[in-house]
Amino acid sequence: MVGWSRILVGWLSLAAMAGCAGRSTPARVGTGPLQRTIIIGETRLDPPDVTIGTNDAIAFASTAGDPLQVEFIQPSEQAGKITCRVSDPNQLKRGEKPWAEFRMNEAGHLTAYMPPGPFPSTCSFAPGRYSYRVRVLDEQRRPLEEKLGQLGSITVK
Repeated sequence: MVGWSRILVGWLSLAAMAGCAGRSTPARVGTGPLQRTIIIGETRLDPPDVTIGTNDAIAFASTAGDPLQVEFIQPSEQAGKITCRVSDPNQLKRGEKPWAEFRMNEAGHLTAYMPPGPFPSTCSFAPGRYSYRVRVLDEQRRPLEEKLGQLGSITVK
């Protein structure tokens, strides 16, 4: 009987841990906007499509072992529609700010290189539909062009 109770406790523990590692959920950041976190990885987007309100923000967290590139690819004109900022600049260590922000690339798209873990910038959006792409980087921090990457969308109502 002792053997069965150990097995039962083990399975119940695994079930509890699996429940805790579920899908991302919205969280209110202090008194600020509702923040929704998108989990990204080399082969993961969770959730791939999300709907938020105009007062809400999107955060990213990477489960990949190496940096990933996140690029907003739609709409093509992004100025004034997407605003990304470091959530808490006081949390950054000296020299971290350059990689902690989204920047405009040569195509006029907001792009960031995200190391493993939570990314320190969050983004807010004007109403509309936005598409982004997550790509794996090579050793020189360039996206692997032969791979399309994973596509996700954000709808703002």
